[in-house]
Amino acid sequence: MIEIHGAHGYLIASFLTPLVNNRQDEYGKDRAGRMRFALEVVAEIRANWPVNKPLFFRVSSEDGGGEGGWGLEDSVVLGLELHQAGVDVVDCSSGVVRLSATLANQARGPGYQVPFADRIKHGGGVPTMAVGLILDGVQAEAILREGRADLIAIGRQAMFDPFWAHHAAQQLEADVHFERWDPSAGWWL
Repeated sequence: MIEIHGAHGYLIASFLTPLVNNRQDEYGKDRAGRMRFALEVVAEIRANWPVNKPLFFRVSSEDGGGEGGWGLEDSVVLGLELHQAGVDVVDCSSGVVRLSATLANQARGPGYQVPFADRIKHGGGVPTMAVGLILDGVQAEAILREGRADLIAIGRQAMFDPFWAHHAAQQLEADVHFERWDPSAGWWL
């Protein structure tokens, strides 16, 4: 699996947002021009990456710039274009071009970025991965069962609880066969 990082103010994200991309050539001017670089990167990688191996693309679903920035509806259109170009999953994050008053004051509660994955999934017809304060297995399972995303990614919570997956399996009463695991890992379980 390869994930292209097109979010958080890095190079690809800087092409997408009108707050940074003031170009007047084929890589700017309008949404199609601003998406061009991202789609060219995807095309090159897809041409060299086996079709049977997944290709993900991480996007800032909203760039934090508010009015005049890259917004969720832009990401819906991008998601559709990415999927048509061979991206299998859009990883839906947000922010970090400019911290707007709106984004700075946004409540960061459990699953606060899940609505982005939900909208891009249903608006663009592309599988999505939800991120952002997904704290436990019950919450993750609910997101999946409700059809709000196709995959879940955890970051900070895995650092806080390195055994998150084991704890989620226990919470969900999954049929996990720890006896099949390498015995050297046994004391961790």
